[in-house]
Amino acid sequence: MDLSLKKNGGNANGRVRLPSKKNINLALAGEKPINLLAAIIGVVLIVIAAALISKFAVVDRYMAVSEAQRQVNELQKQIDEGYEKIAGYGELTELYAHYTYSGMTSEELERCDRNKITDLLRRTVIPDFYLSQWTVTGNQLVITVTGSTLQEINLLAEKINEEPIVDYCEVITAKTTDERFLNSGLVDGNVTVYLKNASEVKEG
Repeated sequence: MDLSLKKNGGNANGRVRLPSKKNINLALAGEKPINLLAAIIGVVLIVIAAALISKFAVVDRYMAVSEAQRQVNELQKQIDEGYEKIAGYGELTELYAHYTYSGMTSEELERCDRNKITDLLRRTVIPDFYLSQWTVTGNQLVITVTGSTLQEINLLAEKINEEPIVDYCEVITAKTTDERFLNSGLVDGNVTVYLKNASEVKEG
């Protein structure tokens, strides 16, 4: 047997073996084939990393900006409320000065003493009635009371009418009130009291 033939890739018959591939890509020579599973895992990791970066770099920052804007809006609201109070301070100062330093007009001087009005309410209304509201404008007192019956409210009006500071009074409206007192049969009444001038009370 000729050993030289085997050494050179031949066979015992003296024939030489040739490569079976028809095409050879020399650019891929020495490169390992790509592992598909490793490639998929790599892509997934890249996507997760991008999502985390997006959250911390974009979403969290947006939330921080939103919270800061909310705080700014709250501060602006407080500032606006402060300006409103300051705007009314001048009017309050003028009103205070009017009743202390500037002096009152003749009409204001003729108004019934407010202390006497509150004293009237303490003596005639509060002991026997629920007084839900009262207002004084000029020499006119309007009270809203709750009593057991309409007759009871009418008797209150007659009692008030006997007061020395009262010119006359009348019951304007009266209605059964079931909303607050639930079928109790109580009556709400609005009584208007016309007060005497301060000079008339002194003369009386």
